[in-house]
Amino acid sequence: MENEVNELVNAEGQTEAEYLAAYDRNAYEHPSYTVDNLLLSDMGGRLAVLMIKRGNHPHIGKWALPGGFVNAGESAEQAAKRELKEETGIEADEEQLITVSTPNRDPRGWTVSTVFFGVLPQPVLAEAADDAREARWFNVDYYASGDTYKLVLQSETETVTSELLVHRNKEGKIDLNDGKILVQGGIAFDHAKLILYAVESL
Repeated sequence: MENEVNELVNAEGQTEAEYLAAYDRNAYEHPSYTVDNLLLSDMGGRLAVLMIKRGNHPHIGKWALPGGFVNAGESAEQAAKRELKEETGIEADEEQLITVSTPNRDPRGWTVSTVFFGVLPQPVLAEAADDAREARWFNVDYYASGDTYKLVLQSETETVTSELLVHRNKEGKIDLNDGKILVQGGIAFDHAKLILYAVESL
């Protein structure tokens, strides 16, 4: 349909300006939008991942990928760089790896996260700040028994593990919206899934 000045209108006879003026942004539930930084490196011939120890609920005291909420007016790329710098002091070039929208992945509510991925030739010194209690590189190992995987992260002083049930899509890649964390262990949220996904993507 068109109005008198040939401007397109919708079925209710609204111009775009009229439609936007009446639009209710709260008509649909909004997810929170976050970013995660998944940095890998070679540490003495072994693959290592950068982790931070959470200083706040949920999963306080557990190890997580550096990241956080995207601020208003901020792109995901800007948020990822800011969070990585704030929590670890590190600046790195990264690319988008995947966006994860699995329901119930965060106990605070519906949270969608874009994961940014980078590989460094060697670990860079990490210094915890902001809401990270510690920042540390961990060697990565995982063991499979059928569809059950055990992810083991090991630093010089600490070992953390998580067990997960892995399902794969038709291409054989890990389906992050399927499977589940069987034993949370010392790794927060669904980050064990994300680490395993990234390692297999190399």
